[in-house]
Amino acid sequence: MKNNNLKSYRRTLMMFVLLLGAFLTLLTETLINNALPSIMKAFDISQATAQWLSTAYLLVAGLMVPISAWVFKRYSVRSTVLVMLSIFLLGSIIGYVANDFWWLVVARIVQAVAAGSLMPLVQNVTLLLYPAEKRGAALGMTGIVVSFGPALGPTLSGWIVDNAGWRDLFGILIPLTVALVIASFFFVKDVTQTSQTQLDARSLIYSTLGFGTLLYGLSDIGNAGKITVTTLLALLVGVVIVAMFVYRQLHTDNPLIELRVFSSHRFSLTTILSSISNIALLSVELVMPLYLQNVRGDSALISGLIMLPGALLMGVLSPITGRLYDRFGIYHLSLVGYSILILGTIPMMFFTHATALWLVMVAYAIRVVGIAFVMMPTFTAGINALPDKLSVYGNAAGSTVRQIAGSLGTAVVMLTISLATSVSTGHGANHLAALTNGYQAAFVISLIMAVIGLVLSFGLYQRKAVVTSKKN
Repeated sequence: MKNNNLKSYRRTLMMFVLLLGAFLTLLTETLINNALPSIMKAFDISQATAQWLSTAYLLVAGLMVPISAWVFKRYSVRSTVLVMLSIFLLGSIIGYVANDFWWLVVARIVQAVAAGSLMPLVQNVTLLLYPAEKRGAALGMTGIVVSFGPALGPTLSGWIVDNAGWRDLFGILIPLTVALVIASFFFVKDVTQTSQTQLDARSLIYSTLGFGTLLYGLSDIGNAGKITVTTLLALLVGVVIVAMFVYRQLHTDNPLIELRVFSSHRFSLTTILSSISNIALLSVELVMPLYLQNVRGDSALISGLIMLPGALLMGVLSPITGRLYDRFGIYHLSLVGYSILILGTIPMMFFTHATALWLVMVAYAIRVVGIAFVMMPTFTAGINALPDKLSVYGNAAGSTVRQIAGSLGTAVVMLTISLATSVSTGHGANHLAALTNGYQAAFVISLIMAVIGLVLSFGLYQRKAVVTSKKN
């Protein structure tokens, strides 16, 4: 590998630029959340329709992750970074000039193509540049990007929306992306050997249609406020196509995702735990601004400031939890993390229009602390459970599952809000009371997922010995 010839300072500089690029693209994962009420008014759309700006982004980003494994082998790192940042720039421009909601969705999808490719690339480069015994700390730094980027999005967007407008959420990205393209041209080096590998087009079609249809079915339930024959049919078709995708991966010599990595019990378990934590982060980051603005009547800026302490804690704790993982292993971190997540979620089930802002802020911050203890450490533990030759495939498979779970899980939380609100309205509740019940139901779902994560964490105990060792 070429990385053996890369000097230490060049390696550090390259990683810095790559992390900045990944940070910018992942920042957009939740940047739009705080602007949803404004966008709903601007385009006269429902909450269930507006959530496509988040869930479609998450789904496409997830679908791009396995493709990134092929790109990583087929093209040089430098070329890939330059192309993906250019695609991200195009999406930002489309969003800035969009005068129709669905063009805004297109802009988000284009951005997601770049975001879904860049973060796995950065993680793969990290795996190449750092030995196994240093990966916990190194991936802890990438954890700042994975966790702090999306966590900071609502705060930044709140300030921008109140002081400029939702359109400038895209406008501010344009000059920043141009600067990163220039920096990448000079500082990103090629650290891999490329090979003439083929992309399995049928797998790509199956994954896009299957998971896309599932997301459509879940979102349509939210729009209708009930389960219909159409939505059930969409979900059934989605499940069938996803099953076809899985079958294809197991019976082709050139799979899009190497599903055989899930034969490792530890890898499978840590992927599930990491996915649950990702749903916990992304779903509440979408729901919280909606609750604050639609139920409490707070401004976008206030919503962002309420979420700021949690965002700062996420950034501070990510590298620390990486080092704690190196020292203590994943078992204790996962138990502590999910316990903290449960503690922070319980008060949210009782949030109303009169709940004190300090309690909202504290509860959200506590949840974020718990997520920081789980998300990247479980991902690292899963990668370290695989042989070195499977690390790249494990990274792609684990990241894909985590991202798609984030999209579908967020859609489930949003449809829960719609269904609970619809039921409450049907029982005579006024609009505010019905909305409150909807958001409370969403937080109940979040609590259930956290409890499941805690229970599953006990399964890590007897396998603790392999946390920091690598099989050859």
